[in-house]
Amino acid sequence: MTSKTKIEWTEQTWNPVTGCTKVSPGCKHCYAETMAHRLHAMGARGYENGFQLTLMPDRLEQPVRRKVPTVYFVNSMSDLFHEGVPFDYIDRVFDVIQRTPQHTYQILTKRAERLAQYFANRPAPRNAWIGVSVEDKAYGLPRIDQLRTVDAGIRFLSVEPLLEELGEIDLTNIDWVIVGGESGSKARPMQPEWVEAIQLACANQNVAFFFKQWGGWGADGVRRSKQANGRYLNGKTFDEIPMRAVTS
Repeated sequence: MTSKTKIEWTEQTWNPVTGCTKVSPGCKHCYAETMAHRLHAMGARGYENGFQLTLMPDRLEQPVRRKVPTVYFVNSMSDLFHEGVPFDYIDRVFDVIQRTPQHTYQILTKRAERLAQYFANRPAPRNAWIGVSVEDKAYGLPRIDQLRTVDAGIRFLSVEPLLEELGEIDLTNIDWVIVGGESGSKARPMQPEWVEAIQLACANQNVAFFFKQWGGWGADGVRRSKQANGRYLNGKTFDEIPMRAVTS
């Protein structure tokens, strides 16, 4: 079955693929890897291979059986566009998405080149939001241009963990930006001015902004639990979602 989640910007997770490999600095302290090893140790079904990339075709039909409209984060425990996932299997995932228009699917990848390759001759279903991770300048920012080539109703950026100041960021044809700091015992700190610059860019370019968390370091530079550091940015919470998603 699909799973409820504590991720603030979605409702449930759906993992037709599990496991992954690291491709950039944002992967260094991967929460999914830690969770997969924990589930493997517990003997959880579907994690017999730990964090080794594994296709899970028996999970493909899970959203079909759910009639209540639901927002799904697809592959919270993997990357759908991993090089080890064949395009014909990705076709099967998107077939389910097309057959369940009552649901909204949020698909996030660090493999933006393969994302663009897949969608070169395919439109994304209107109920699929397509996003890329942007953790830094060298690896993250180039993914945005690849995302812009995808014919998607909603394009979004997950700027988490934000590892450095991004400079001027072009948000043309981007609908939503999520920002968050890293959590966990080895979390790298995020500076308030990095977040503030992105929030201002979103405001200036009319892009919805969602501040997810400070993570393991507070805005004051003090290490605390993620819960203690909270989600306030300059005394406010930002929970914006794309208006086109509300009105479509």
